[in-house]
Amino acid sequence: MRERSRRHSVGAAKPTGWVVRPTTAKAALGLLNHLSTRLDWSQTDVLDLFAGTGTLGLACLNRGAARLVSVDRHPEALRHLNKRRAGLNEPRWSVLDADLLAPNDRPLSLSSMGGQPFGLIMADPPYGDARQEGLVERILDGGLLVSGGLLVIEHAITYQRFSLHHQAQHVLTYGLTRFCIFEYR
Repeated sequence: MRERSRRHSVGAAKPTGWVVRPTTAKAALGLLNHLSTRLDWSQTDVLDLFAGTGTLGLACLNRGAARLVSVDRHPEALRHLNKRRAGLNEPRWSVLDADLLAPNDRPLSLSSMGGQPFGLIMADPPYGDARQEGLVERILDGGLLVSGGLLVIEHAITYQRFSLHHQAQHVLTYGLTRFCIFEYR
């Protein structure tokens, strides 16, 4: 029997003066409904890269995800995420500070992202930032996903250069937002 998860406020206000581009409610709901057909949330550890306000990651916890690791580099994002985490007192959620667009060609390392592979990785890099080119390769080559795990990249419909070698197995489009879903084998 599946244990009922606690509900978390996913629409908490962000600090003033912090410019963010949140995922629309329609796009987030569509993505999460699609993922729910492919994942057993209670068995899924989630890595939320470029977490921003943390809304998508918390929505995964609301659906019963086993663990959430939210990663961002922006100081306001980190303050916001840590404040929300402290207020929720959620033991399944941790927040990490990491520069995911550092100028190097090395894969993202498992040890720097929590030590255990994830069943779902969501990445919402800054739209239009050329440093995201090759991000899919850095994630898939880093051993961050379990076999059969999913990588979801959120991007503007006009941007196509985040993967140099891999093709998405599924593509979901909501207005100007696109989710490319890759399965790790």
